[in-house]
Amino acid sequence: MTPLCALVVEDEPANQDFLVRLISLAGFEVKGASTGEEALRYARELSCFTLVATDLQLPDVTDMDLVVQLRALQPEALLLVATVWSEPSKINSAFASGCDVFLVKPHGFMDLFKRLKKLPEGRDQLTRIIIDQYGCRPYSS
Repeated sequence: MTPLCALVVEDEPANQDFLVRLISLAGFEVKGASTGEEALRYARELSCFTLVATDLQLPDVTDMDLVVQLRALQPEALLLVATVWSEPSKINSAFASGCDVFLVKPHGFMDLFKRLKKLPEGRDQLTRIIIDQYGCRPYSS
């Protein structure tokens, strides 16, 4: 069986460390990136990613530009946007840009962890969903 691989894109070291540990505990081999440029380099060089998780506030890229580029480079990966922004316009823009899961920090990490533990068989549980203070629900535009 091919190992599950993930890329975590987060510029805050404590947040990156938390996400890397959480996703590792779910059974993934995880790479961390602190910038959009570093994330795109990994996405170009490695085609193994089952999951790509990115923050929207990075020092070198605008939010949805990175989501669009990551989706183009990793079309088969689950694309998770993890951000503090919960405005409907951000959510709609993220899904329009190619994200599969929109997680509003700091909520829902345990729900995410449980769903990640069920991959790859439970992939449908991580498609077009929002995880926030209200729990997990399907995204509808």
